[in-house]
Amino acid sequence: MGAPYVQKILCTTTLSIGLYLMLWGCIDNDFQVKDVRWKTYKNNRYGFEFPYPNTWQELKNPDNSDGVVLVLPNKKNLEIRSYASKPLLKFSRKTQGKVYNFRTNQGVFGVLTVEVREKVTVIKLTITQEKLEYFWQGQSDSQEFKKYYRLFYYMAQEYKINR
Repeated sequence: MGAPYVQKILCTTTLSIGLYLMLWGCIDNDFQVKDVRWKTYKNNRYGFEFPYPNTWQELKNPDNSDGVVLVLPNKKNLEIRSYASKPLLKFSRKTQGKVYNFRTNQGVFGVLTVEVREKVTVIKLTITQEKLEYFWQGQSDSQEFKKYYRLFYYMAQEYKINR
């Protein structure tokens, strides 16, 4: 094993531990699925759907019906976005070796990431299936992300593709 390999293992381990610690702090809230009244967003063009709390409002759909933006009124930087599209490029070696780290309750595999930025934190689900890419994300102010993590995670688990 060479130095680059050891460096890669150390970097991956450090990132994994950091992500685990950050997410571990997010599980300490009182979100209960049964306490929320749900609506379902359904996209007929690309055949995907997911639940969202009934207090969130849908912003105007894009004219091409690729997706939706949902917001909670009077909460800056708090939103849910979801859309689908055809990949711009054909699969490359880089995308063929993608490691899936998430499985929806429907059994669809995807990649779930959390991006911690200075002002906002974003949880993203990306699914590539049948020449389409599906994207779902939840975003909140970084300081409030732990309040919404379990809600966002639940919604990502319930994401469905009906094709």
